Amino acid sequence: MASVLVVGCGVFGLSAARELALKGYCVRAIDVYEPPSPWSAANDFNKIIRAEYTDMIYSKMAVEAINLWRTDPDLLGLYNECGRVLITPREHAGRKKFEEQGIQNLRALGEGQRVEYLRGSRALAEIHPQFLHNRLGDEHEFKFNPDSGLGHASNSLRALYRRCRELGVEFTFGEEGYFAGLQEQHDKTYVKTAAGTSYTADQILICCGANTDSAVDLNGQQSATGLYVAHIRLTPEEFARYRDIPIIFDSDMGYFFPPDPETRIIKVALPGTGASRLVASPHEKDKKLSLPRYKTENPRDTMPKHCYGELKALLSKYCPELAYHEPFNAKTCWVGDTGDSHFIIDRVPGHKNVFVATGDSGHGYKFLPNIGKYIVARMEDTLDPEYAESWKWRARSSFDPLAMDWRVAKEFPDFGDIDWWVEPKMKL
Repeated sequence: MASVLVVGCGVFGLSAARELALKGYCVRAIDVYEPPSPWSAANDFNKIIRAEYTDMIYSKMAVEAINLWRTDPDLLGLYNECGRVLITPREHAGRKKFEEQGIQNLRALGEGQRVEYLRGSRALAEIHPQFLHNRLGDEHEFKFNPDSGLGHASNSLRALYRRCRELGVEFTFGEEGYFAGLQEQHDKTYVKTAAGTSYTADQILICCGANTDSAVDLNGQQSATGLYVAHIRLTPEEFARYRDIPIIFDSDMGYFFPPDPETRIIKVALPGTGASRLVASPHEKDKKLSLPRYKTENPRDTMPKHCYGELKALLSKYCPELAYHEPFNAKTCWVGDTGDSHFIIDRVPGHKNVFVATGDSGHGYKFLPNIGKYIVARMEDTLDPEYAESWKWRARSSFDPLAMDWRVAKEFPDFGDIDWWVEPKMKL
């Protein structure tokens, strides 16, 4: 039986570990933390599940993923098909083109037939009365796609982790699971850990998300991007009113989700503001690259001060009666961006049996049910050539976050230049 070592137990790692175990491989997986890791971008209440993509390969994968979210026995009950309202600033041509091409791709696949084009605050209130007092503006067009929703991110990682254990995957956490680099010895590649231990296998798969570059030289293909989220907690009466809302996605201001049913918490994301964290490269002298800094080690890393006002403005625009809530648990969500937003799923040059799966670019979570199938296909050299070409290891490249039209970033400072919002102590 062939053996595989999976390094990193986030979305890509757990999805691949399950697929490998189902195919009969002997699998060991390591990470610093037991899933859901606080370092994982998916350690959260919810993530968007949508299928609108300008690139047809992701359109096909996303349609497949949504069908699996509905039917996969390992993930049942973890997908809320609440729909998504999409509002785009009229002047942002790049984002509008991205959305229109995504809907065209869906319709070419026989999907997206229920997407509605609507206009104005009254129309929004008619289809979703919870937003009766919204301030959208009478001439502003918006789209509503009922065939999308959210996945409960952290719970879905827990579910796949449990399933992997049932399938016989062995896990190691703590310092002995802390990936510190690769080492060639006696014609074999070993994974070194912070504890000084080392592991090897017939094949090694590295899935460390935004932090991958800390131990593997990705040759400039990926850059860690910090995006900000914060939370508000509803009263029981407010929860009863807002529990069935769709996702509101205002690409100029941010987005928020239906409240979590267990905690009554609404997550608010502010994608118009991002950051890098440039540090000395561990791979090249006199070079810098962006790597994450996690709140577990830096609790004062909340969100920039101006995000407080942006969060209030977003709530005031769509549900002003909730804008009085004070945010809490503001934090940075780290994603591994690539210049073209393609994943990197390929063999690592210089290591005959080492593969990497990274470059989520902030859109990888939705593929939790099926990305493992594609990763394993690449490891077995059976991946469709179109996918292999899109995800191949590339020559040195540079990353410009402000060139990513679809993300609508207004600024991109370095972490060292951010004036942080100070979070008041929560009353219990």
